[in-house]
Amino acid sequence: MKKLFFGLLCGGLLTGHVCAQGYEIKLHVKKMAGQEVILAHYLEGNVYAVDTARLDAAGTGVFKKENRKLARGMYLIRFSPSNYPDLIIGDDQHFTVTTDTLDYLNTMKIEGSPENAAFLEFQQFMVNLNQKMLQAREAFEKETDKNEAVREKYNAIFENADREVRTYIDGIGRKFPGSSLATFTNFTLSPDVPDFSAEVPEGTEDREMEIRRKAFFYAKDHFWDHTNFTDSMLIRTPIFKKKLDDYFANWVIVHPDSLYQSCVQIIEKARPDKTMFRYLLNYCINASFEHKIMGMDEAFVKLGQRYFMKKGEIYWLDEEALKKITDEVIKRQYNLIGQKGLDLQLPTLEGHWTSLYETQAPYTLLLFWEPNCGHCKKTVPSVKKEIYDVFAPLGLKVFAVMTQTDKKDWEEFVEKYELFDFINTWDPNRQSNYWTIYNVFTTPVIYLLDKDKKIIAKNLTTEQIVDLLKREYNKQGHNFELSKEPPTPEP
Repeated sequence: MKKLFFGLLCGGLLTGHVCAQGYEIKLHVKKMAGQEVILAHYLEGNVYAVDTARLDAAGTGVFKKENRKLARGMYLIRFSPSNYPDLIIGDDQHFTVTTDTLDYLNTMKIEGSPENAAFLEFQQFMVNLNQKMLQAREAFEKETDKNEAVREKYNAIFENADREVRTYIDGIGRKFPGSSLATFTNFTLSPDVPDFSAEVPEGTEDREMEIRRKAFFYAKDHFWDHTNFTDSMLIRTPIFKKKLDDYFANWVIVHPDSLYQSCVQIIEKARPDKTMFRYLLNYCINASFEHKIMGMDEAFVKLGQRYFMKKGEIYWLDEEALKKITDEVIKRQYNLIGQKGLDLQLPTLEGHWTSLYETQAPYTLLLFWEPNCGHCKKTVPSVKKEIYDVFAPLGLKVFAVMTQTDKKDWEEFVEKYELFDFINTWDPNRQSNYWTIYNVFTTPVIYLLDKDKKIIAKNLTTEQIVDLLKREYNKQGHNFELSKEPPTPEP
């Protein structure tokens, strides 16, 4: 799979900006005399070191740069592979950390950074509350009679805990408005989904399903309520990308318009913060480009047209990198699922001229291939045997475009595999521009078109096309045996 991942890990995401204030984080760590410790930040499930400090005989050291501040985000101090307390780095970057690595959460003290002191208290609060909830769940599981009264009792415990967390985080936001801590703790909240049972009358058909449906769409609509897209500190946390991945995998409807609109929604919210805007645009353009569901590349094309083809919008890419993306957009914009394929007027093997649009068939397989391509030597005979021979009696035709210029090789291949019933064409003078309008830069390339030459499938294997055609013909009253799952494109 090709990658369009440009410019993400440089120029402002991994480092802070130049500033005379710099940063200074002093350390006092028991039982680590002479050891090296690392300061690192999170990014997309990994950690990246930004500084190191060697502790002296008394266990003291310092992370310090006089001319550069750290980028806002969540950082960790790595004492060992199993000991790495988290810090919040905001605007105040001069403070002292004192701890014992044997129990850093309960022994750590922060001086000079009220924000980090509050973050430490928040972590302790959440650990204690989670322990209580675990005990409550265990107690519920031990209940032998889980009647309505018992369920209401434990639901009340869990709901009260949720309110307690929300109240605590609200207090952080009021005490530290606009801080990295407020951004992060708020982000950890999920939407508070109402109980829709009162809105769905008793006796409603599939009532429970309707209640769940309303809850789902409410949660989807409010998924980002607690996210400050104008604070790029979220990028440098261990949970931001996980939430993005969850949203696009489990909440966005699998349709190109839905994917495109969902991307635009969060990208535009992030526009005031250049770093966040850049990150989300990179995330979305890659997610849409690499999507494994057929037809979702339409979202990639729309995003490319909206942002990457707009002069001056993508300031962080050089000319070569930007051209790589725009070229992909151009190659895909003419052959999207649901569009009518552009016409091809080409000479045949016999020297006559023919047209894709003149090919009358309920389904047309548009095949681009070459005689000396290893994959083509397997795929083209398979198309003949497994697709054409089976479905030609039902009207299917194969419009085959040989992409090379050696007529002798072409003739020998057609004769060897008995492809005489294909509509065999080529473009020896390269006048049709088929390689751009049908994205033919490797071979073989296969499209399935309906009677109006609308594209209904692409990038499928022979087996997947067979199954798709069986399903289509079965709708017309035929009785082909189907596989259990509908065809999906190759990744």
